[in-house]
Amino acid sequence: MPIRQTLLISSALVGLALAPIALSQRASRAELRFQEAHRKETIDGDLKSAIDLYRKAIAEAGSNRVVAAQALVRMGECYEKLGDAEARKAYERVVRDFGDQKDLAETARTRLAALERAGGLSHPPGMTLRKVWALERGWLEGSPSPDGRYHSFHEAGDVFLRDLVTGQNRRLTNRRWGTAQEPGEYAGVSVISGDGKQIAYSWCIEENCEIRVMGIDGSNPRTVFRDKEYGRWPELYQWTADGKQILALLLGDKGSGKGEFALIPAAGGPVRFLKTPTKFWWSASVSPDGRFLVYDAYGEKADESDIFLLPLEGGQEVPLVRSPAMDGGPVWMPDGKKVLFMSDRTGTKGLWTIDVVDGKPQGLPRLLKDGVGRQVRFNGFTRRGDFYFSASTETGAVYVTELDPVEGKILRPPAPIAQRSAGSSVAPSWSPDGRWLAYYSLSVPKGQRAATLMILSVETGEARDVPVKFELVRRPFHVHWFPDGKSVLVGAYASPKRDQVDFYQVDIQTGDHRLVLSSPGPGISHADLSPDGKTLFFYTPGEPKQRGGLISRDIETGLEREIARVPYLAGFGWAMMAVSPDGKHLAFRSPVDEREWTALRLVPAAGGELRELCRFRQSETDISYELTWTPDGRNVLMLRRTGKDGIPELWRIPIAGGEPQRTGLPVEGMGFLSIHPDGRRIAFESGNPSVEARELWVLENILPKPAK
Repeated sequence: MPIRQTLLISSALVGLALAPIALSQRASRAELRFQEAHRKETIDGDLKSAIDLYRKAIAEAGSNRVVAAQALVRMGECYEKLGDAEARKAYERVVRDFGDQKDLAETARTRLAALERAGGLSHPPGMTLRKVWALERGWLEGSPSPDGRYHSFHEAGDVFLRDLVTGQNRRLTNRRWGTAQEPGEYAGVSVISGDGKQIAYSWCIEENCEIRVMGIDGSNPRTVFRDKEYGRWPELYQWTADGKQILALLLGDKGSGKGEFALIPAAGGPVRFLKTPTKFWWSASVSPDGRFLVYDAYGEKADESDIFLLPLEGGQEVPLVRSPAMDGGPVWMPDGKKVLFMSDRTGTKGLWTIDVVDGKPQGLPRLLKDGVGRQVRFNGFTRRGDFYFSASTETGAVYVTELDPVEGKILRPPAPIAQRSAGSSVAPSWSPDGRWLAYYSLSVPKGQRAATLMILSVETGEARDVPVKFELVRRPFHVHWFPDGKSVLVGAYASPKRDQVDFYQVDIQTGDHRLVLSSPGPGISHADLSPDGKTLFFYTPGEPKQRGGLISRDIETGLEREIARVPYLAGFGWAMMAVSPDGKHLAFRSPVDEREWTALRLVPAAGGELRELCRFRQSETDISYELTWTPDGRNVLMLRRTGKDGIPELWRIPIAGGEPQRTGLPVEGMGFLSIHPDGRRIAFESGNPSVEARELWVLENILPKPAK
C-alpha cells in the first residue's frame, strides 16, 4: 500500500484559483525554522547553530508532530557528528514520544542500534568530522596533498588545485576547445603523489583518454600511458607508497566489455595489469607495503557488493567483507593494518574498518562514522592520517513562483512546498489540468536506493507515493504527464550497471505500468512526450566525431523516424528538448560546431529545416537545465548563468524572434522547470539534489596517537 503523507504547502496551491504564494499559517514558523536549520547543517556545515535552530523548530512545532520528530532526528545526527552523547537522548525521545511517525521512529531506532554497537558514539573519542568546502560546479574527483594544504579537482575540463587554507583555486591545465575540424581536449580524475610534488590525471581527446603526469604547479605535463584498446575514461585511485606507480582502472573501447586494474609507471614504460578473478568491480587500493590489492565487486543483485583482497605476488583471492549490504570503496589506512570501506548495512551510508593481518581479515567490521552522505567518494589520506572524502547531501526542494505572462517578469518571490522529510524533492511537473503536481522524493525509506514518485493534490495539499514496481531513475529525467492526467512517463534502469534507461507509462493510482521504449543502448539523454500522448521524442548521441539524432517514436506502433541530426560533443552535454503545446515543434538546446557556443533551435516535429532562436556561451548552461514552453506557445523558458556569481537565471525566449528577456528570477541550484496551464505559476527545483559528490569533508584524528 502506498504511504500517505500530509504536506502543508503554500496557500496558492490549496485552492486552484488563488495566485499568491505564501506558506501555510498553521505551521510556517516551525517549518521555516527547520529549513533554516537544515541549510545550516548541510550547506554551511555549522552544526552547533543547526542544533539551536532544530531545538527552536521543535518548540514551535505545536501539533505538527512530523516537523518535531524530523527535527529531533536531524539534531541527533548533528550531535553524532560533533561526538556529543546528546545524540542518544534525541533519538530516544523520537522512539518514546513519536512512535506514530513510523519512518522517523525506525530511523531513530537504527541510529540507536549503531550507537550501541559503537559503544555510545559512532566514532572514537577525539575524532572530528569537518566540512571543508562545497564545490558549486565541477567534480571533486581528486585527492588531498600529503600535508593537507591542497586538494585537486576538475571543472570545465581543466584540473584545478584548491588551497584549503586561503580558499583560492589555481588552474593547472589549459583545455583546448575544439572546432568542427579539430576535436577538443579535457581533463578528468586527478591524484596527488605521496611526496606532494606531482599530479597524475586523465586527459581525453573526445572519448579517447590517456594518463598524464605534471608538476604540482602544472609544469612539465607528459603522457605516461596511452593505449587504443584501453582508452575510455580511466579512473585513477592512488600513487603507490614508493611514488613509482599509479593505480588505475582502465576501461576498454565502447562495447568491448574490457576493463582491468593496472599499475602505471609514473616515469612511463610497460603497464602491469592486475588480473582479478571477480568481475564487475569499481574501486581499489594498494597496501602501503605494496603486497596486496583490495577492491570491491558487485554481487548478483544491483544493491549488493563485497570486498576482496588479492596478493600481488601470487595467491588466491580472499573475501575480506561479505554481507547483504552495499560494501565498497575500500582503501588501506596509512598504517597498513586496517582497510577503511563504506557500507549501508545500518540503513545509511557509513565508514567502517576491518583489521587485516598478513592478507587475511581479523575479527568483524567496526563502525567508524555513520551517516556520511548519500553519494560518497573516497579521496584519500594525508600524511598525518586525516581522511578526506567527498559527499552529496541532497537538499533540493520544489518551489513555486508566479510569472506575469504578458511582461515576462516574476511577480513574487518563490516559496517552497513544505515536505515531511529532510531529503530532496526534485523534478516537479504540473498535470495537464493543473490539479496535481508530480515530483520525485529522494528521501527514500530504509533499504531503497531509488527515487520515489510523488503525486501532490493542489486542492487538498495531500501527497502520496505511487507504488512503482521498478527502480526509478534519480537523474536526470523529468516526469511527463499523459493527456488524460491518469498516468505519467518515467525512466527506469534497464541494466544492473545503470548505463541504460527504459521508459514506462505508469498509472498514478495503481503503479501499473507498460513499457514505452526499451533503451537500445547507453546514451539516451533526454525525452519528452507529445501533448496527445501518442509520440515519444528522444535524443541519442552519435559515436565520436558523428552527430546524434532527434528521434520520434510512435508509442502504439513502435515506428521511429529521425527528425534531425544535431551535434553531440563529448564533455559538452547533449540536446535538451521540449515539445510545443500544439505538438508541432521541438525546441532543443545543443552545442554548435564551434564548441564554445550553445544554440537554442526550433525544428518541426515532423522534420524539416532548423531555425536558431538564440546563441549563448557553453559556460552559461548546464546539462540539467531543461526547457519548457509557455502554454500559449509564444515563448520558451530556459536557464542561463550570466552573472559573475554564476547563479542560474530564468530567461524567456520569444519564438517569433527578438531579444531574450530576463525574468528577474536568479535562484541558486535552479533546475527542472514546469509551468502551470494557467501560464502564471512556475514550479522548479532548487538546492543541492546532485548525485555528484561535491562537498569536501575531512575525518580527523582517526588513527591512535603514538605512545610517548
